[in-house]
Amino acid sequence: MEELLNLLKNLITIGTITETKSIEGKALARVNLCGRVSDFLPILSFANSYKRHFIPARIGEQVLVLAPFGEANGGIILRGIFNQECKENEGANDTKEILTYEDGVSFSYDSKTSTLKVDSPKQINISCQNASITAQKVEIDSPSIDLGLGGAGVITTECTCAFTGSPHPHGSANTRSKVKNGIKRTIPTKQN
Repeated sequence: MEELLNLLKNLITIGTITETKSIEGKALARVNLCGRVSDFLPILSFANSYKRHFIPARIGEQVLVLAPFGEANGGIILRGIFNQECKENEGANDTKEILTYEDGVSFSYDSKTSTLKVDSPKQINISCQNASITAQKVEIDSPSIDLGLGGAGVITTECTCAFTGSPHPHGSANTRSKVKNGIKRTIPTKQN
């Protein structure tokens, strides 16, 4: 009877991660379960042939260990328990999902206002074969903008109007273009 009670007690246990193999790119961790440290257990993740999502485990992270046969060393780790050390994101509510990284980068989506927001304290790089933006209005708040970094010309006040020989009247002094090998090209435009 006592053995059966121990098995039942071990089916679902809350513990704290004490060691991980995240640095090796593996979703494995040891968990302190009421003073006893488990073997390395697999961490439940979103992973299949369609998509793989690796989130490194952190020492001190509070988790749930599910042991289908009552043996903790044969269990799996279910993560993501909010607690005093890891609180819910500020601003989260029943219509807003927020994803925040340890360096301050955050993504949020509010289904009530249909607003997707990306906040980054540093840099954002987007690399793709083709990009398309369709909008009724685009607003950019920046002290300067560099266009044509890959060699394509753009119209700026640095180019000369083909008809008047003067700086182009419809450009921006804060918009620059850069071309490979230090050669700047300008594209003459037709005026009506």
